[in-house]
Amino acid sequence: MSAKFRFLGKVQITHLNTRKEGPDEEKELAVDIKCEAIVSHDICSFFEPMLSDLLFLPGGSVRNLMLQPVEFSNELENYRAVIAGSTHYGCKVKKFRLQPKDTYQIRLTFQVSFKPSGDEVARIAEYLQDEMDIELDPANDELDFGAEGAEGEGVLTNLNDRLCDLLGDDSAYEEAKRVVLEQRRPSISLIQRRLRIGYNRAARLLEQMEIDGIVSAMNADGTREVIAA
Repeated sequence: MSAKFRFLGKVQITHLNTRKEGPDEEKELAVDIKCEAIVSHDICSFFEPMLSDLLFLPGGSVRNLMLQPVEFSNELENYRAVIAGSTHYGCKVKKFRLQPKDTYQIRLTFQVSFKPSGDEVARIAEYLQDEMDIELDPANDELDFGAEGAEGEGVLTNLNDRLCDLLGDDSAYEEAKRVVLEQRRPSISLIQRRLRIGYNRAARLLEQMEIDGIVSAMNADGTREVIAA
């Protein structure tokens, strides 16, 4: 995995389950909500840098229409979740399922588990089988040196990315621009793989290309287009 999983946008709540957890004398209310969203293929880079190339043909068509949705057993802990206007800490995000769709899109399914109040369960239940806004990010993000930190290379990559932030200059921009123009594919995951940099830095490079008129603003489905000749 190349970065921490993050999500900000609309999801459809397809299932809601409430339960009690903990010792008998101290049981607390917990809820699991199953979420489904259509997102850009850039999400693939969190799970496996080469996954997007395996799922899609150049141009964005699904490579194998017979392929079943790809499932991952990742269980992410200590997440912050903003759901139905309330913020929850210590959340778990798990049961990831990715199904490729044409035009570089992914039908993403995942489960969020947390401990709400009774009123919050009622508010979430109103959105069952409907859309709502959700924000997910690591609660301890200030300590995050990358999911690959244990391997050494991820730590160096992340530190280098942060140094570029501090200096306000990024020498990788011209190389990233060349890759995007050659491939005609403004993709965060593509830039990550080719330049061996972190997710956030690759995203910032694409944002700078948007400012410079090289790529379009992000479409509603999370994709961009090359607009420079």
